Amino acid sequence: MATQESIVQNYLFASPNSFDEEVFKSIESLEDACEEHFSVSLSSKKEFEVLLNLLGIFDFIEENLLNSNDFSKKINISNNRLLEFNQEEFNQFYDSWLLKTGRESSMDEYGQLVFILGKFQEWNQKLNKVVLKERP
Repeated sequence: MATQESIVQNYLFASPNSFDEEVFKSIESLEDACEEHFSVSLSSKKEFEVLLNLLGIFDFIEENLLNSNDFSKKINISNNRLLEFNQEEFNQFYDSWLLKTGRESSMDEYGQLVFILGKFQEWNQKLNKVVLKERP
C-alpha cells in the first residue's frame, strides 16, 4: 500500500514574464522568468481541482511538458481572475478547503496556502499565471 508521502503531488503556482517554452524546462529557468513561486503539496488531482475551484478557477488549459526536466504539466490559468482574500475571507476559504478535502488543519497546511493572501492581487495585474505540476 502506498504511503501518504509516496503519493504527494507538488503544484507550483507562478506568474512568469513569458510563456516561452524555455521558461518551463527547469526550476532554474522558471526562477529566471518570475519573481517568485509557491508550491502546494496535495495527495491527488481531485484535491488540485478542489483548490482551483475554491480559488474561482473553473476554466483552464492543461498541457503536458514533454521537454521539461522538472515539470510534467503546465496548467494555464491566465484567463482567470484569481479570488483576492482579506484575512477573514482567507480563513473561510481555508475552512472550506479542509471540509471539502478532509485534510487536517496544521501549521504546514495553513502555511502552504497562505501565500494566496499576498499574491493574487498582484498576479491579477499580470498577463501570465500558471500552475506547474512537478515531476515525481
